[in-house]
Amino acid sequence: MASNESLTFANYNVAQLPPASLYEVGKTGEHPTGVVPEMAVAFGHELEKVPTVDNLGMLISKVGPAKELQNNVQAVRRALGTDKEGVEIARGWVERSGILVPVERSYMTGERALTENAHLMVATDGVRNWMQRRAASMKQLHEKHPALTEALLITGNRPMKVSEGPDIKEGMTAADYMRDVVAQDLAKIGIATTVVEVPSGVGDEVMREGALKVKERLAGEQSPQVVLVSNAGAWPQNGGQFRRALREKDALGSSFDQAGNQLVVVADGFELGQTGSEPTATHQNPFSALGQIVRDAQEFVRQR
Repeated sequence: MASNESLTFANYNVAQLPPASLYEVGKTGEHPTGVVPEMAVAFGHELEKVPTVDNLGMLISKVGPAKELQNNVQAVRRALGTDKEGVEIARGWVERSGILVPVERSYMTGERALTENAHLMVATDGVRNWMQRRAASMKQLHEKHPALTEALLITGNRPMKVSEGPDIKEGMTAADYMRDVVAQDLAKIGIATTVVEVPSGVGDEVMREGALKVKERLAGEQSPQVVLVSNAGAWPQNGGQFRRALREKDALGSSFDQAGNQLVVVADGFELGQTGSEPTATHQNPFSALGQIVRDAQEFVRQR
């Protein structure tokens, strides 16, 4: 990170920066307070001096439903000393946080770290639009780095809603969509794809099974590199959850990514909505992004 560059999630060095520096994310000359402390004031939450998982979890519950900021905009305005509308306040926090900026980085250090040891791309499930975006990023990565020829798609059995997209059929689960749509799409351009179907809707359980499959796939490789393909907004939480699973003793163990150079995370950029009413397929709702900001900060705390 350049000395004059604002601290954001996109350039945050999880390995080296002290946890309290998370409160400085989004701090600029115009905004002497970081995004998370501003949000805490707006939602009436007292942060601990050094961020903890539990304390940030309480802030997540207060940010809660995305529209809460809009409903309580007068109180938020007073707390922040601003006359901006709720959507402007939310947009400012999201933009300053950097969560919608595209990244290709070591999860832990923020440095560009993709090497010739990277052969395996991994993606987890999510809502339909997230899975589509992750597939699109995998295709682009394959074009830029021909050595990335394999993809592992890790998925639980969450029931999907027909309203998620035109290719969702009644009764379809995330596993069905990964197997029947995403995997088939990747295979068309020559990416060898394996779908890991886990009969669970619990994220940590799904990640754990996926990590075991990664261990099986990378057996015998020296200093292997894993490329987690995620999406804007979600990658700090998604990458951290997967890193914790990979470092469990039954998977690759605590030596994996000890130097911060073995887990690379890739995420697309995404357009921030102007009003909060734009289609979710094309724009990030500023209000719904607020909870993600705090979840991302919470995951960085977990890594330390």
